[in-house]
Amino acid sequence: MSDSATSDQTTLVPGRECGACNVCCVALTIDDPELQKVQGYRCKNMLPDKGCAIYATRPDTCRRFFCGWRQLKWVPETLRPDISGVLVRLHYEVSQTKGTKKLGVMVTLLTDAALKAEGLAETIGAAVAADIPVFLHVPGPPGYTAAEARMNDVLRNAVLTRDKAALLEILRRARAKARAGKFKPVVLTRR
Repeated sequence: MSDSATSDQTTLVPGRECGACNVCCVALTIDDPELQKVQGYRCKNMLPDKGCAIYATRPDTCRRFFCGWRQLKWVPETLRPDISGVLVRLHYEVSQTKGTKKLGVMVTLLTDAALKAEGLAETIGAAVAADIPVFLHVPGPPGYTAAEARMNDVLRNAVLTRDKAALLEILRRARAKARAGKFKPVVLTRR
């Protein structure tokens, strides 16, 4: 969760609760002095019923994290991470020249089926159309780094022409190319 945008002042979408969803407890790397875990592995504190053994005393990193499904009302109900296989997170894009930050979204496609998730193309298309930076995040094998790429430029034409099939095909190809890439073991920095 170290690379995501989090906030102590988070506004959540009314009526959306994590419930049994614990995708963040598996899919994300947590590099916190109080809790360290690499992406792809279940957190050591996850209970068999998907609850958290240390929920009342969980680290601030876990307390402050909410996925985009919980924070962004324009992300539809159908993209709840445990149902869709799509994890949307807030993510800052930092300008290399100015050093300024622009809030964007990181879209993690956790499975092949995620490409068929209802509302995925529309959500990404809406962000691209609104000039919100959109990053595709493809996890490597458990314990290894992920691939990520900014997708706005490559998706712009499909969004402008409202070509949902083309948008999904670009995402499919990008995901396949990323999965075929080389991944490195995750190295935790806060030991």
